[in-house]
Amino acid sequence: MAKSCGESTVEVASSSSSPIPASASATRSKAKHHIEIEGYPVDGRAVSQEFLSISHGHLDHIGGLPMYVATRGLFRLCPPTIFVPACLRDFVERLFEVHRAMDQSELNHNLVPLEVGEEYELRRDLKVRAFRTYHAIPSQGYVIYSVKQKLKQEFIGLPGSEIKRLKLSGVEITNTVSTPEIAFIGDTTADFILDPDNADVLQAKILVVEEVSDNNCVYPNEVHHTARERTQVYSF
Repeated sequence: MAKSCGESTVEVASSSSSPIPASASATRSKAKHHIEIEGYPVDGRAVSQEFLSISHGHLDHIGGLPMYVATRGLFRLCPPTIFVPACLRDFVERLFEVHRAMDQSELNHNLVPLEVGEEYELRRDLKVRAFRTYHAIPSQGYVIYSVKQKLKQEFIGLPGSEIKRLKLSGVEITNTVSTPEIAFIGDTTADFILDPDNADVLQAKILVVEEVSDNNCVYPNEVHHTARERTQVYSF
């Protein structure tokens, strides 16, 4: 998921109705259509993503997990890092044990259980934090922050040599500034909006919402009986 000055850059190949030379056509066929966010390509193929976040344990959200890991192994990609709600850790480990036994493969991955409010550093300038969502079973969403070091107000305007001297003497000259860039809410009722701990989610530049028809509900405990329960966020 290139960024410039905190704004996302979208890269798409242009189209034209005019004849395309064979060489240009060959070049275009190799071009990738993707969005880049903080240096991470988002090209529409889940298997190419090194980090995966699981919101909850319903099979339409977690059932493809072993296949995702197996496919990355098949393509000799590095083992992925998988974030799951902490309450699912043991279940997910057992899920992989069963598939290892059946498939006779290693299914290498890094499983990271996160409690609501916990953070994980993706790289020096990116981190992810789990936040509470409201669903029929325990669930959580994830917000990705860009992390930057900014010069403290009292040092702005000082000569570079003076700032360097202060830094070498051990003075903290910067503040860490975390900016919510992307939030993924998964299946949730609108209650997540009212949760004061989720303020950063509403400030994210991109909000990822799943589009699922209410009529396609397959879980008995997802049947909604009241107006409040009907606020399930399936699509915007």
